[in-house]
Amino acid sequence: MTITLKNVSKAYGEAPVLQQVSLTLEPGKPLCVTGPSGSGKTTLLRLVLGLEKPDGGEVLWSSGLRPRFGVLFQEDRLFDGLDAVENLRLATGEKDRAALAAALAQLLPEEALHRPVSALSGGQRRRVALVRALRPGGEAVLLDEPFTGLDAAAAAQAADYIRREAGDRPLLMALHRKDIPAWCEELYILGAPGAEGPRA
Repeated sequence: MTITLKNVSKAYGEAPVLQQVSLTLEPGKPLCVTGPSGSGKTTLLRLVLGLEKPDGGEVLWSSGLRPRFGVLFQEDRLFDGLDAVENLRLATGEKDRAALAAALAQLLPEEALHRPVSALSGGQRRRVALVRALRPGGEAVLLDEPFTGLDAAAAAQAADYIRREAGDRPLLMALHRKDIPAWCEELYILGAPGAEGPRA
């Protein structure tokens, strides 16, 4: 499945946010979008998701139908009174708590798995939300600043997890420039004339 943006523009009132953005999201070719705060990274993801409509241009899905997405928003959107395993169970519908705990344990210490997520650090909560985004079988994955609140070691671990779990699904990540992993094959800079070419 391929997702294509053709000359997409979006404004809020009199303030333009995106202007003539064209890019293609393909299987097996992770795409990272970066730019300064307010450049439209989150808006771009919302357009791809179909949560907003562009003012100009088109968002096209090769299947003709809106795909199912695994999504990480800027907000973690967790159920604070439930533990990490239960948050994941509600998102996936899986009943095997041991399998869900094993998935979470790839990014979290054992002691964090069965405590209410309200008691976890911001970085731990972010990792719960990241596993929740990648665990269900969505056809494409969109991640909005997945490394927020993570130190360098945790961010590197999370980047490896994303690459492994996304597999060949189309993957779009909105990131600060300093957070872009080396394996991100395509880079689009909002506020710049266009996209950089594929990474070597």
